[in-house]
Amino acid sequence: MTETAKVLPLPESPERKRRKLILIITGSVVLLSLAAVLVLSFTPLLAAKHVQVTGTTLVDGEQLGERLAVLEGTPLPRISESMVQDLVGEQPAIDELVVRAQMPDTLVVEVIEAEPVAILVDGEARHLVSSDGRKLKNLGEDEEYKLPTIAASERTEDPEAFQLLTGILSTIDTEVIEQISSATLTQADFVELALPKKRSLIWGDENKPALKNQVAKIFLEELDSSENPPKVIDISNPENPVTY
Repeated sequence: MTETAKVLPLPESPERKRRKLILIITGSVVLLSLAAVLVLSFTPLLAAKHVQVTGTTLVDGEQLGERLAVLEGTPLPRISESMVQDLVGEQPAIDELVVRAQMPDTLVVEVIEAEPVAILVDGEARHLVSSDGRKLKNLGEDEEYKLPTIAASERTEDPEAFQLLTGILSTIDTEVIEQISSATLTQADFVELALPKKRSLIWGDENKPALKNQVAKIFLEELDSSENPPKVIDISNPENPVTY
């Protein structure tokens, strides 16, 4: 008579148990995370109830707020920068929009505007313009900015030439730019700047702006104290400035 063979199961190895436990924990975390995302994305508890627009000077912040009001009621996690950008639309004065949620129910849209460097005067129209030649804003009769004016001409109608002029103006320090009443670009692509009392500052091209700013400040400080101030200050070659 033969004895029936008995097969005993081998105990599970500790390494296999550890791998199985890691898989269970990882799967649980993924499922919980997915559930949390779904809840946060669709729950009315995190819906936007207020839209706050900040950083506006050139653009109408109240008008932007009205455009973005349609987002009220949308869960904050579902509101993206592209969604906000589409609602804001094309705004030449806006360089960037930064969108963030301010818990529990406020959408904050920070507007980063372009920096105006001059005022383009075209007949009775006046436009704030940026360093890249963009028209940022049409100015009303009562709106004043302490910036150089640029008279519309054939040179300003050439986008490349106009951008050269506005780009150079953007490199000039505030202490200097505040004393400039107007700016022109010659046919030789040299920038000439009008100073008080019918004096001129010939800036030249876009090269060596830092050194030109230093030299310009020295000459401008001496203008008021000099008994016989020069009519023209030429710093197009800042290592060898010329006055006459």
